[in-house]
Amino acid sequence: MGLTAQTLTTDFVNAGYAITDLGSITDLPTPYGGLTIRPSSPDTLYIGGTANQPGGAVYKVPLVRDAVTQQITGFAGPAVLFAAAANIDGGLSFAPNGTMLYTRYSMNELGQLLPNNTALSIPLTPLGISSSVGSHVLVPAGSPGAGNLIMASYSASVMYKVPFTIGVDGDYQPAAPTASVSVNSLASGPEGIAYVPTGSAGFPNPSMVVSAYSFGKIVVFEVDADGLPVPSTARDMITGLSGAEGALIDPLTGDFLFSTFGGSNRVIRVSGFEAPSALAEIAFAAEPLSVSPNPTEGPLRLTIDAAVTIEAVEVLDMNGRVVVRTGRLADDRLDLSALGSGVYVVRAFTAKGVRLARVMRQ
Repeated sequence: MGLTAQTLTTDFVNAGYAITDLGSITDLPTPYGGLTIRPSSPDTLYIGGTANQPGGAVYKVPLVRDAVTQQITGFAGPAVLFAAAANIDGGLSFAPNGTMLYTRYSMNELGQLLPNNTALSIPLTPLGISSSVGSHVLVPAGSPGAGNLIMASYSASVMYKVPFTIGVDGDYQPAAPTASVSVNSLASGPEGIAYVPTGSAGFPNPSMVVSAYSFGKIVVFEVDADGLPVPSTARDMITGLSGAEGALIDPLTGDFLFSTFGGSNRVIRVSGFEAPSALAEIAFAAEPLSVSPNPTEGPLRLTIDAAVTIEAVEVLDMNGRVVVRTGRLADDRLDLSALGSGVYVVRAFTAKGVRLARVMRQ
């Protein structure tokens, strides 16, 4: 894929959006598949390699972030094998319980790697999902339909609301869709779905972005109460692409990322979106952080396992903006006295991941 033909449409240029080519990833087998980031580990990208083929797998890639903006600027090392994921396509995500979900083309299945490292795959054709699935997404907190599982048939260009239950091992068991919307002729060949952070410029209503592989476009839609697209609201955001694959909202910055399948196999970043709400991030946090006193007039103590060291701390306001950033703390104490009254999120970075707490500053 050559990026010289890509065009960010006028409305979005005027709204302040911009495209950055992050390049190809060393040692990641082509073609590229879907991609995701765990909110609790924001410096690691997970991405499919050898996509749509029996040798498909998920790889881990360390990220480079700008020290001030926290935007992803590149890759800190080569791709390292994380898990086999035969025939992985554009859908890749970590569910809140830690289960990895990925779509499998062309057998029309939902692949899963459970927290206990058990692998399984669920056939979707018997449920009434048109062959073959291309992508999926769990609607994030703060968006209409939060918690819903949305699946997209690449071949039929239909998106489905798919009910599910979760087994004792953390496995997702999908059921027959209860709602569906066709995006054929608007965003044909959907291979990635992501939800626009609230407050982003040019998006007055809750919206999604869709990587439309067949049209070589990124298309945006407003969404209904289920989190499905409203066809009459379709707008082209980026045109002139080849192989748009996957979709990801960076949990730190709100930047939209997608990969490219075939061509030059690259990762593309679109900046200009608002950072995701810190409240939404808490809903997906794997590990809580104990803080006291709470509420506080400023002084705060962070309590964590004796064997774990807090390497850095960030404090975010309710719009997801970082308002305090520190290195390692003395005695795990933090002073919020300089902040105004309100609700904040304290994010503590450790070698074992990120821990979060909601704090009231009086």
